[in-house]
Amino acid sequence: MATPDSAAEVATHSAPRHPARAEVIGSLLRPPRLLQAMEDLYAPGHLMAYAEDRARDHSRADAIADEEIRRVVARQIDAGLDVVTDGEFRRLLYTNSLQDAIEGFAPGPKGRTFRAPSGEVFDTPPLPVASARLRKVGSPAAREAAYLSDITQHPFKVTLPAGSWFLAPENFVAGITDRFYASPAELFEDVLAILRELIADAIDAGARYIQLDFPRYVHLIDEAPRQALRSAGVDPEEFFERALDADRRVIEGFPDYVTFGLHVCRGNFRSAWLFNGTLEPVAERIFNELRYDVFLVEWEDTEREGDYSPLRHVPRGPIVALGAVSSKFGRLESEDAVIRALEEASRYIDIEQLALSTQCGFASEATGNRLGEDEQWRKLDLIGAVAARVWG
Repeated sequence: MATPDSAAEVATHSAPRHPARAEVIGSLLRPPRLLQAMEDLYAPGHLMAYAEDRARDHSRADAIADEEIRRVVARQIDAGLDVVTDGEFRRLLYTNSLQDAIEGFAPGPKGRTFRAPSGEVFDTPPLPVASARLRKVGSPAAREAAYLSDITQHPFKVTLPAGSWFLAPENFVAGITDRFYASPAELFEDVLAILRELIADAIDAGARYIQLDFPRYVHLIDEAPRQALRSAGVDPEEFFERALDADRRVIEGFPDYVTFGLHVCRGNFRSAWLFNGTLEPVAERIFNELRYDVFLVEWEDTEREGDYSPLRHVPRGPIVALGAVSSKFGRLESEDAVIRALEEASRYIDIEQLALSTQCGFASEATGNRLGEDEQWRKLDLIGAVAARVWG
């Protein structure tokens, strides 16, 4: 497909369904020239833009991102997606819509450990930790929304971390963070306030669909992560209450015309993941106490993630986007296999409350998962084709 000559040429090529039945979670594989340009923006080992990274010249990367975003938006529309994204092409990591907006972070003492299907275990670069009082210095999601508003009439979404995302114990490091914040709770309230400001900025810039990623309930679905919470001095039941409270408060008071989605993710880094186990221990309260319009649930591997029976807890109203198409591996699912997954899920929830998506993004971190761009587009074409068969 030729790249449009101007932003105005990327428009709605087909009528999107409402509610949306075909979505991508957010990130897309970065083209090689964009990856190369991004290498000049972030120092090695950085997972966000620290002060030295923000000071670099972004003009070349921005110009490339502008062109590539126009291309992938048009391609998503052609695939039959009802909601598109900019591929998170201006980010190194999916969380940068929050972290790159904040001054006061520094690389922490350790990264996060992921498990690959091969059995390989590897650590990410050091996670950012609060090393000063935090201060909002930008609004990345608002910039993304403004550009998408300019180039397409098709529904789009922007993504930010969930309200509960920052509750993980690793975000408060003794000897560093406690020099500036008296407690993890005080730090969290600062971050939540900034996150709400960023959501408001994105809405003001034209966003009408905000997706919040990686709520922390997956820490509670298996004994190993529950024990990790206990080892960090966190009571799992108290953690659950605080997570629900955060995910409620982060969307309170925003206009009714804005769609809010919650992406229940299990970790996504170079085709590896973090969490196993069924959602059954948390599903009833998540689905009934959180007033989100859409729940996007990672569910491409029922052996690892449990069956669809937790969907029986979903009340009438919200849509559940079943993440039944893998973004981690290139093997293409068949249309019939995906339809069977939807049929199985519809034993527990009406098909009119279901939609279809990838289980996660294709590149939550810029390097991306272990598949090619052609394989990525075949996956999205599949989602569009299945949605057309099931919902018209």
